[in-house]
Amino acid sequence: MTDKPAGASRRTIASFAGDDDIPPPTREQLAHARTAGEKLGFGSEKAVPAAAPRAAARAREASFNDAIHVRSRPEDRKRFEEFAWRNRLKKGEAMTLLLDYAEAEERRRSGTGA
Repeated sequence: MTDKPAGASRRTIASFAGDDDIPPPTREQLAHARTAGEKLGFGSEKAVPAAAPRAAARAREASFNDAIHVRSRPEDRKRFEEFAWRNRLKKGEAMTLLLDYAEAEERRRSGTGA
């Protein structure tokens, strides 16, 4: 067997294994660092006022909450999409408008002016 080192040496990756033996700062060291930072103009984190709580977002209500599937020829679908685009309508609004036109035409043909 060959004698390999315990871990492969990678010179591009920093090793922080030696930092494990560094003790955490004491309360006195933290207090000294805080006062020294405040003298330099860095405020304490606790001195920052808390942000005002945001109002809860109002839930959006769906205007079109049902889906229907209509079989159509590709050319009819293209006509529908072009109609909606020309009139700057959403597809649901375009469908409502086309149904209104169809019902008006149906009433006109039947002779009732209701």
